[in-house]
Amino acid sequence: MLFFRAKNMSMKDFLFTLLAWLLTLPFIVAAIAFALYNQVDVAVTVNPFKDAVTLPVYVPVLAAVAFGFVFGSVMTWAAMGRLRKERSDQRKKIKTLEKQIANSNQAVVTPHNYSLIPSSFKDKP
Repeated sequence: MLFFRAKNMSMKDFLFTLLAWLLTLPFIVAAIAFALYNQVDVAVTVNPFKDAVTLPVYVPVLAAVAFGFVFGSVMTWAAMGRLRKERSDQRKKIKTLEKQIANSNQAVVTPHNYSLIPSSFKDKP
């Protein structure tokens, strides 16, 4: 199934995945339609010292779109590096604080020794 929801996937993650597919599918269909309807050959020159290569027009266009997607993805990933580091530091700090809480909860409280109280204080109403 296209929108399989894993057991450990939250509803928010599922909705983001669904939204991503709903936005991606029209672009995939448009790219396929563009490739089917634009099969005219065009000369592509990358190196001015070599002869041009003849390709269908959809190849360089889709290659440029794919390059833009990959470039944008890499730049987004690089920009998010600071946030990933902060999140990692926060996880470490949370683990340290959880250990401190667990250690403080394990501290043994010695019960009060009431036998040291003089009996004269116990007998008074």
